[in-house]
Amino acid sequence: MIKIFYLMAMVVSLLIAENNTVDCNKIFALRKQEILQELDRIDEQEQSLQALKKANEELLAKKESLLAEKEKALAEEKSKILKMKKEALDIFEKNKKVLADIKDAKENKLSQTYLKMKEGKAAAILDNMKKDEAALILSHLTPKKISKIMAKMDPQNASEITKLLSDTSTSISE
Repeated sequence: MIKIFYLMAMVVSLLIAENNTVDCNKIFALRKQEILQELDRIDEQEQSLQALKKANEELLAKKESLLAEKEKALAEEKSKILKMKKEALDIFEKNKKVLADIKDAKENKLSQTYLKMKEGKAAAILDNMKKDEAALILSHLTPKKISKIMAKMDPQNASEITKLLSDTSTSISE
């Protein structure tokens, strides 16, 4: 703006220097009009810039709000999943314990059955079983009952089952 006034001052001094009679008021009025138009254009651009800036800020605020909502939903979903996982693990552990209890009860019942059986009959049954199953059953009986049953078993089967029982007790004590 200072340059414009400086330029106008030069034009006026040149005109005066040429000794021409110039109507300075007309020149100043024309320049004033040009300057006012330029100021109007700058004001319009500034208003446009402000409107654009406001729109960008509103859009950013809206997107931040949506992001916060999505993060909250994700956090809630994560907590639900973690809760479900914990519940599933709890159920798994309870089922595992129930299965162990059932297995112990079954083995107990089976042991009680073989304890009540006559040794000869128990030996005949165990002779016809797979060796590892027979060893498992015998492992739950008292040593006195095991010796009486094995005495009545086929010596070859009794030998193999004894080896399995020995391996089982070794691996348990380790």
